[in-house]
Order: sequence, then C-alpha cells, then structure tokens
Amino acid sequence: MATVLNARLNQVIAVDGEPRSFFFNGRLLSAEDLTREQAARDGAEARLARLIGCGVAQGLTVTAGAGSVLHVSAGLGVTPSGAVIDIGNLDLDLSSAGKGSSFSGFGNCAAGLAEAQASAGVHLLTLAPAWSGQGRAATLLGEVGACNRRTQQPAVRARLVEVVSAGGLTRNELAVALLSPDMGLAAVPEGGRVGWWMRQRIAGCAAAPGLTADELPLALLQIDANAVPLWIAPDGARRRLGPPPGGAGDAGPGTWPQSWAVEMQAFAAQFLAELMEAQASAAAFVWLPPTLPLTSAQLARLRAVLPGMPGTVDVLNRSRFARALIEGWDGEPVRRQGAVLYLARLEGHPERLLLRAGTHASSNGDAIVSAGGERTSAKVASAAARVLAAGRRKREGGPSQDELAAAGSALTQTPDRKRR
Repeated sequence: MATVLNARLNQVIAVDGEPRSFFFNGRLLSAEDLTREQAARDGAEARLARLIGCGVAQGLTVTAGAGSVLHVSAGLGVTPSGAVIDIGNLDLDLSSAGKGSSFSGFGNCAAGLAEAQASAGVHLLTLAPAWSGQGRAATLLGEVGACNRRTQQPAVRARLVEVVSAGGLTRNELAVALLSPDMGLAAVPEGGRVGWWMRQRIAGCAAAPGLTADELPLALLQIDANAVPLWIAPDGARRRLGPPPGGAGDAGPGTWPQSWAVEMQAFAAQFLAELMEAQASAAAFVWLPPTLPLTSAQLARLRAVLPGMPGTVDVLNRSRFARALIEGWDGEPVRRQGAVLYLARLEGHPERLLLRAGTHASSNGDAIVSAGGERTSAKVASAAARVLAAGRRKREGGPSQDELAAAGSALTQTPDRKRR
C-alpha cells in the first residue's frame, strides 16, 4: 500500500483497491465499464474471504471410482486468492482432458487453454474457479462469434499438478516432506508460498511446481499410465479452513503460528487413513504425528501394524486430556524408530484415546513425556527419579545431559494424586 502524506481530518483519502464505475444519466456504457464493476465486486468478496484464510470448509472429499474416475463430494472451500469454490457431487475422469477458457469479462475473448493428459506418477489434484458461458445474447452488431454469451455460470476446473519427489518416498514421508513450515529444509523465500503450499520445494524432498493462488488442493494421488489411481491420500493435501503460514490471521512474530496445528491435524488424519487400509504395513510409517486422537478400534489396528505401542493407558480428567491434545498439535512429526510414546484415555470415555509421540527417554527406556498438564503423573515422576539416580552414579552409557534436564524438569512438578 502507498503511504499517504499530510492527510487531514475529514479529507477523502484514496486507498488501494479496485475502482468501480460511476453511473449517471446520459453516460455511454462500454464493456470495459461493466467489467470494472464486476472486478470491484469480486475484489471485495475475495478480500473478505481471505480474512478467514483458505482451505476446505466442508466436504470436497476425494474417493476412487471405477477405473480412472474420481468422486469429489459436494462441499465448500476457499482458494488462497480468496475465490469461493462451492460445488455439488462431481465425477471426474482422469483419462482425458478438455479445454478450459480463461475468458470471464466483457472484453476481448481469451483463447482456450489446452490440457494434455497427465502422465503416470504422483500428482496433486486441485480445483480452480472458472466461468461457463450460457446462451446467446442479442446484439446491435450482428454475430460477434465466440464472445457472445448471454450469461456466465460459476464453474470449476480440475487439474493434476505433478509432484516431483526424491525417488522412493512413501506416502507417509511425502506428507511430511510437503508440510509447512518446512521440516528442516531451507527457508521459504519471499513469494515462495501459495496458501498452505510452497510454490516449489527448494532443498530436496518434494515439489509442486506451477501451483497458483486460484487453486484449492484436494488430494495427493498416484496414477498409472492409464490414469487409474494406485492410491489416493486426501488428507495429505487438503487443509481445513484456516490462516495459512504467514497469512492474515496467523500468529505474528514471537508467538506460535496457528497454522502449524492445522498442518499437524492434516498429517494425523492422513496417518490414520493410511493405517486403516487393509494392506498397511510397518515399513510404510517412517514418521508419527506428535499427537494422534484414536478410537479403541484404531488403537487395536495401530498395535497390530506397528510394534512397540504402549501397553498401559493413563486415565486423564477432561481438562488434562484437552490440554494434552491441544498442546500436542504444537509438536513436530517424530521418527518412529526411537520415538517415546505415551497413551492416555479420557476419564469416563473408553473410546476417547490419545497417543503422544516424543523424543526424550531415560536410559532404561522409560518414557519422560508430559501428558499435557501442569502436573507430572506419578509414573513419569518415578521414571525421572531413576534417570537422575543413574546420573548421580556417573556410569558409562548413562543418561545424557538432555535426558537429565528433562528428568529434572519433570520432577519440579507435583505428581498427581487420586481424587477422593
């Protein structure tokens, strides 16, 4: 925005924004005048939509159909540019591509853009807003060719954006590679982000080149040479409606961004969806979400697929369970090998379970993981005491300084006592 100097009270001060046409009797209207009016309205709606962020508000779930067909359920979403996508149920055939026109105003018609059939590999399925011409309008100039449209109906255009990845990444690794903020990769340059997604990864792992601010990502998928999906990971791509990293509404400098919790929730959903597939195996899960809400059926599946899940469950009251869940979204993905796990259950609700993953452990393998409350459980306090005792004996192979610090921190809090 331009700086306004020497402004005075009651002065009308021009600001940035789309101008609108001024109408009065006797004025000759042109297509450009009416296009300007539409642009002013669309710009105002887009600014309003961007205040609530971007992502999927409801629906828009992608599932496999027969052959190369995908089903996209009815739903509502907002693109990074502020365009609202509102569709009914949609069947999308990936084996063919049509032409989409970019013409949307009163001026000269733009040529249709051809789309070639997507090649085999991993892709990002996106939807972008468009307009579909309806009918023919009466004119004073006779036939005006392709520009003649009576009305334009809101429409969408689906696209597959190829995701370039370091070969051999599992779906689990790919989901982590595409998270934002980046997982230990180079910093995102100015203008390098499109909504939740980086315009392109700049330090390995994965990239989604060519993504635009008008596109709403819905799913990651891999297709074969006949465009038949080999797997679909909706939660690897979609984000719930919220402020993207660095966008309006995200937390400012010095505070933890709200956007990170949205990213971790998406990763947890992707993890559970893949876990519940019949062919899921331990080798597919290199990373664990920092927190994972579970049902008893999901926990049983987790124990069947991944060895080393906790055998005991701590029972937490509602406030401690909620805090453990909310604080867990601020964590980072944890490598499964060497991870320390903590399992909790909501008091009085056997179906409400929570798995927390961390990286601190004592020398004898006991977990030192805070359950998200202000107090440390008696079990964790006991483990912390053993760590400190081992440190005082100063044996070789004993706990590290980081482990001793974590144990000391745990013991500074009062152990829980059973309520009477």
